[in-house]
Amino acid sequence: MKILYATYRYDPTNPDLGSSVDYGCYKALIDAGNSVEIIGPVTHGVSIFEKFETYFWRIYKHLTGKSGLKYLMTTSLKASNAVAKAMKNGDFDAVFSLFHAFFVFRRLSEMSFWFFDTTFHGQEEDWPMYGKLALKLTYWQERKALQHIDACATNSEWSKKQLVDFYGLKGKQVTVFPMPSALPVEAVRTLDQEVLTKQLTHPIRILLVGRVFKRKGVDIALEVVRLLNAQGIPTLLKICGLPESERQAWDNVEFVGPFKKSDPDQLDAYIDLYQWAHLLIHPARFEAAGIVPAEAAAFGTPTITNNTGGLGTSVLDGVSGIVLPKGSPPEAYVQAIIDLVNDPERYQRLCQTTRERYEKELNWDVAGKRLVTILEEAVREHKNKHIKG
Repeated sequence: MKILYATYRYDPTNPDLGSSVDYGCYKALIDAGNSVEIIGPVTHGVSIFEKFETYFWRIYKHLTGKSGLKYLMTTSLKASNAVAKAMKNGDFDAVFSLFHAFFVFRRLSEMSFWFFDTTFHGQEEDWPMYGKLALKLTYWQERKALQHIDACATNSEWSKKQLVDFYGLKGKQVTVFPMPSALPVEAVRTLDQEVLTKQLTHPIRILLVGRVFKRKGVDIALEVVRLLNAQGIPTLLKICGLPESERQAWDNVEFVGPFKKSDPDQLDAYIDLYQWAHLLIHPARFEAAGIVPAEAAAFGTPTITNNTGGLGTSVLDGVSGIVLPKGSPPEAYVQAIIDLVNDPERYQRLCQTTRERYEKELNWDVAGKRLVTILEEAVREHKNKHIKG
């Protein structure tokens, strides 16, 4: 296939940008032998109209205390026009993007495919950020984009439900595609048997990977470690990626990273964290589609999380970790860990099934092929409709 890959902000050839999702999708399309042409990023070369709109939303945020429009109307118009122009000048089978902006103002004759983690409606329900005007315009953009695309894939059953219930899509139009690990497959292809038969010996080693203190629930993880140690269960926590400004001195806590996956030495140091950990803790207050549970799964490291946003798909309860009820307090995480300590066979089985899930669907070798298959099917269906029409 000949595919136009539309990128909004990030260079999809760089694995260190945007959680590397753009990179994973782009590489999967290339590895499958497709001809892929990149258009964008469209946030470069800002026009006077975009500058004016940016200034407006800064004032809006100052006056309301709420976030403004994430995808400017002027930039979405530019993005839609850029795709339409590229399609007119090239013989493409499909346009693919992670961003709705490219589909807002144009319905293309070629197959249009949108791949994303969640809608803004889903995010706003679980983690309110935006003012009323910004939301109204954002919902309008999403509705128009969804009217103009032919197919889409999203990262969780929760997000699919939002698309069906709020936006009125038919279930068959939406494919659920769990977020794969961003780690290079070759870096985690084989594991020592010791990794898959590790035991919850003291001290218990817990890892948290996240850059946003409140939303990622870093405070919850800190309290979990404090409670475990207070109950006589020696526990260590490593927190990867938190900015220096968010770091404080805590007993039994070490701050590390962030790391660049494109740097071999930094990648090795990052991988060592997952191999070091008995458990990944991900007590996020909201997460559209967590990547780090899939990275942990590569090393047979189960995740303890809660059922907010798309985390119930990112982590399968009893398969690749433990999914507590949404908004669970630190005490619930503590009890879940104690239960695993008291049942070593269950923990070892969980390590093994966690790795098995990685091998089955949470790596880009497998997930990339599935993404290409989904795209090919969408292109065939689109062409058949036009032939019948």
